[in-house]
Amino acid sequence: MLFSLLSTRSTLSAPLTLADCCSAHKLRLLFQSQLRRFLPRNVSVYGWQCLFSTRAIREKPIRVIVFGSDQFSMACLDELVTYKRHAKDAFDVDLHVAVRKPKRAGRNLKQLREVPLAALARDYGLPLHAAEETEDFKNLQALGFDLAVAVSYGKLIPSSFIQSTTWGGINVHPSFLPRHSGPAPIQWAIYHNDPKTGVTIQTLHPHSFDKGQILKNSDPVRIYDSDSYETLLSRLCVAGSNLLRDFFKDLVEKVHEPEDFWTAFKPVMERKYTYSHAPKIDPDMRRVRWHADTADRVDAAFRAFGGPLWTFARVASQRKGRVEEKLRRVLLYGVSIHERGDPTNGHHTDPDLEENVPPGFVKFESNDESMIVQTLRGKVRVESAKIEGRQKKLKATDLVYPIFMSDKD
Repeated sequence: MLFSLLSTRSTLSAPLTLADCCSAHKLRLLFQSQLRRFLPRNVSVYGWQCLFSTRAIREKPIRVIVFGSDQFSMACLDELVTYKRHAKDAFDVDLHVAVRKPKRAGRNLKQLREVPLAALARDYGLPLHAAEETEDFKNLQALGFDLAVAVSYGKLIPSSFIQSTTWGGINVHPSFLPRHSGPAPIQWAIYHNDPKTGVTIQTLHPHSFDKGQILKNSDPVRIYDSDSYETLLSRLCVAGSNLLRDFFKDLVEKVHEPEDFWTAFKPVMERKYTYSHAPKIDPDMRRVRWHADTADRVDAAFRAFGGPLWTFARVASQRKGRVEEKLRRVLLYGVSIHERGDPTNGHHTDPDLEENVPPGFVKFESNDESMIVQTLRGKVRVESAKIEGRQKKLKATDLVYPIFMSDKD
């Protein structure tokens, strides 16, 4: 908005002389220097006029608390801090960080392990809070936050705390909601062979996960056939952090009163994606069922859920000079689809792999460590395997029968 502070001029009967121009210039400089002493930060002087920024004058910074834990939340916080340092007064935000309390881990649970976001907050010198119990949230509520931001926090933020903030809360979720709602959206996007995914900013629902109103979506992020959880996560970190930064730029520029929020961020009413649940990954999801799983499915499970996968096998073991047969769990490392050689390129197919063998059939390669395993449809290559509880790698002589089993019977 442009405001003229001095629009009237004296009517001159004769043309301006050089002396007149010099005097006018000195007067304008004096006017500017004196006026700047009394103007707030969002008003600047240009000539005989004042330029007034459309951003409202804030008596205090926007106070924001970021709830998070992992690499995805670290990327979002890092982008906000970086942008704040570059934008300076144009991004007047007071950032706080909240994490869950350290958990006991390691042998005999002797170590206290905190989430990675806590160390990043300390590195940046940001106020760090523990938010686990009801009392913790009451203490946070007393600090008077304007906005809560949840990024891979893993805990439902109480409705009482959300209602205590000026604008409520938002969540940054690494999928196009409502598809892959839940705690493991990246893994399930890979497992289901989705061609693309993305990031959603939604409002925090007071009673349920991933049931808020969708406010913004990122551009689509392509999922490649070779993607693992780690590689896809790295690209979603970029998409998510950029989306959150742009959200805050709009917040600072467009939202000055509580009612302005819904004008600046109108919910996305069109639902392009159908609902699906992305549950937490449990150990049974890494189990290979050779009679039911195809090579594509086993490969996708390894890339999505991480290694090792596992199965059963009858293993020979020595006991008091006798060889005994036991059913043991076998851990599978470096699993991928087996690409058979193309004779036209000088590669020859292994004749043993052409046989009609049952699912679970194992053929060790020449190094006696890697192996080819038959699935329901297609074959997978396993770089190495171990019998659970043993340090040595599995060899052909360890197996009573050259076959992996889906179940114990």
